[in-house]
Amino acid sequence: MKRNFALLILLGLLSGCETFKTSDVTTHYDEFTGQRTDLLSDNILETEGPPREVIWLNASRVFTKNGKSIYYLEASYMAKTETGWLDIGPGQSLTVAADTDRIKFISASGSLNQRKKVERGAFVRETAIYEATRDQLQKIGAAKQVKVELKGNNGLVERQFAPANFERFRAFVARYAI
Repeated sequence: MKRNFALLILLGLLSGCETFKTSDVTTHYDEFTGQRTDLLSDNILETEGPPREVIWLNASRVFTKNGKSIYYLEASYMAKTETGWLDIGPGQSLTVAADTDRIKFISASGSLNQRKKVERGAFVRETAIYEATRDQLQKIGAAKQVKVELKGNNGLVERQFAPANFERFRAFVARYAI
């Protein structure tokens, strides 16, 4: 066990960065800038039955040079190649309904720079990044019901938080957005 841990630390140092993972949150320190990023990842929004497409709603906190934090939501979409891209454009494309509050998020570039084919071209995946506020993350974390709408030029995907999503998101907010 100690050997595996030592190997992980060594690999992190050799790759030029340090990364630590606590449950679903990874903390990354950039070796050159010293900037710290805390990332809630793999927050897949499940659906009943076989899905046509899959989406994730992840969150992150990035420290600035003056010690303040900037928060982001990251919406990722993946589907079979024949289903195609959602084509998330710049502008307002993510809406999160936290109980009765509808929170609209704007992406500067949409998924334009974050599109790729994966698994030997069998799937397409695209990601859009949205700046968020601490208050918005806290509203989502405190809600009893959360519905996510991700809109692209080729359609709209809707999902709701399941118990696991609430658990992950609330843990992130409690630790990183208080």
